[in-house]
Amino acid sequence: MRRVALCLFFFSVCLVFNTGCGTRQTILDTDSHNGFSDAVQLFQTNCESCHGDNLQGGIGPSLQHVGSSLTLDQIEHQINVGGGPMPGYGPTNQAILTTQQIHTLAVWLSSKK
Repeated sequence: MRRVALCLFFFSVCLVFNTGCGTRQTILDTDSHNGFSDAVQLFQTNCESCHGDNLQGGIGPSLQHVGSSLTLDQIEHQINVGGGPMPGYGPTNQAILTTQQIHTLAVWLSSKK
């Protein structure tokens, strides 16, 4: 009887701690449903490998609050021209993104305050 009670207790504890696993909501998940789906898609394709799946940074810096420290124009310039280890993605550099795509990304990132 004691063994059954212990097993039930252990099962209950495991069930409680496992509830919600795998349901991590990221900034990208939230923003893709809040009018920024194009920007999120561009970010996932071109930026996520360095800036993280939650804008948390990695190889590149965190962008979670980039709108607090850079203006829209400064963000556009950084994406277009690059700087430091970041390559330029604009038409005058590697031409990976169009001017409109850069603007779409910059508007979204500038909302991160």
